[in-house]
Amino acid sequence: MSFLIFLLSVQVLSILLSLMKFISHKFMISIIRFSYASFLLFSGFVKLIDPLGFSYKLQEYFEVFGFDFLIPFSLLMSIFVILFEMFLGICLILGIHVRKIVWGNLMLMVFFTFLTFFSAYFNKVTDCGCFGDFMKLDPWTSFTKDIYLLIISFLLLFSQQYITPLTKSIKMNNGVLLISFIILLFIPIHALSFLPFIDFRPYKIGVDIIKDKNLPENAKQDVFKDIWYYEVNGEIKEFSTDDEPWKIDGAIFKDRSTLLVSKGDEPKIKDFDLVDEITDVNMTDSILNMDKVILVISHDIQKTNIAGHQKIHNLLNNISKESTFPVYGLSSSSIDEIKNKLSKSDLLYPYFLVDQTTLKTMIRANPGIFLLQDGIVIEKMHWRDLPDDISMIMH
Repeated sequence: MSFLIFLLSVQVLSILLSLMKFISHKFMISIIRFSYASFLLFSGFVKLIDPLGFSYKLQEYFEVFGFDFLIPFSLLMSIFVILFEMFLGICLILGIHVRKIVWGNLMLMVFFTFLTFFSAYFNKVTDCGCFGDFMKLDPWTSFTKDIYLLIISFLLLFSQQYITPLTKSIKMNNGVLLISFIILLFIPIHALSFLPFIDFRPYKIGVDIIKDKNLPENAKQDVFKDIWYYEVNGEIKEFSTDDEPWKIDGAIFKDRSTLLVSKGDEPKIKDFDLVDEITDVNMTDSILNMDKVILVISHDIQKTNIAGHQKIHNLLNNISKESTFPVYGLSSSSIDEIKNKLSKSDLLYPYFLVDQTTLKTMIRANPGIFLLQDGIVIEKMHWRDLPDDISMIMH
């Protein structure tokens, strides 16, 4: 967050200095060019390491706009948008393909500004996903940010003559661009094949779920205000509690509403509830208070990888008797759906119902393994990355 504030401050300061004639317009554009390119690269990178997360955000937008037919392509589109964003940043730093880059950047910002305005005005998508899980922005903050970036984009468009190449060597520029593209393409491929190598989510390794499910004692609380409606002299009026309208002679009570004045703190982890579908018993506390437990996660059993389940099945069968740990499955699918999808050999452990969004947040794998010790996340693994003996990790 501090890095982004620094970039913003540098840009605003350069504009002010240029207006006051302390620096030239060309020098101002150079400062804005490199700081804005850094912003694009940072914004793109925190999404690139977790392309599935950004694809889930695109799915939210598609559902809101009624573009359900695009949902199957959300992952490919997320990778394309992220790579395009980073490609703009790299070209802006190199100072190549300037005309195409400034126009492409402007169109991208117009598109995102429209999305964030729609989300803010209609309160449909509560987080734009601009910075992945690294940082959450409320809709109006995100829209304000995009308005500012749109102004910067226009500034770059009308000052493109000052954006010159870092080097005159075309081969070097193209070489840097090609190498950058290969590296950037490798990152999402690795994240999709295994897990993101940097985890910004609430369920990263080392997190104490029991602690993060609760607010600290000094947490900021929600502040509410009561609005009272009383009929006074035949006219219905609004009053605050301090007005004490019930003391007004002849006032007749009509209604009362409660408004949220300011939002308080929220726990880092919400909606982590494990329910036994058969008995309808909440198993959350029981699981979190176990010494060690293995959780097999399949957020959607209809889309799960059967080969992955077979690999997990074989792994659990190989656990030595001396290091046997309780094993439970977590899914948003019903028991009947699970039984229909998986063979009996894969149902060696009971399954609990969990919210699908929670499971997607816990691990970017379907299926994957989640290891807890006294409610603390000690390991999580994509099914492709499982060891031969999981007991080595559970010691």
